[in-house]
Amino acid sequence: MEMRAVAKIKDLQPGAKKEIELDGESVLLVSAEGGLYAVGSRCTHLNMPLAQGIIKGSTITCAYHASQFDLTNGEVLKGPAKKPLPTYEVRVEGEDILIGSKNQ
Repeated sequence: MEMRAVAKIKDLQPGAKKEIELDGESVLLVSAEGGLYAVGSRCTHLNMPLAQGIIKGSTITCAYHASQFDLTNGEVLKGPAKKPLPTYEVRVEGEDILIGSKNQ
């Protein structure tokens, strides 16, 4: 998949999250730890929305059952979730945030 502009840098302040649709998939764009990350927007435990999740460092914690995921690679840091989040390639060009292929 080619890279697509999905947001402007000015629209995503540090610590902010933005849910977007990309090729029929719901993706959560997160600004954290000085980086930009794109992960699947639903917790892999019970499919609850991570948009309400709490960001601390490069970790997102599901607001519903406290599963924790590493935003850098989608890995589960703490259950009850067992399956990692899908992650996506993120790039910045000028003022645009671009998202590309799913990494896993």
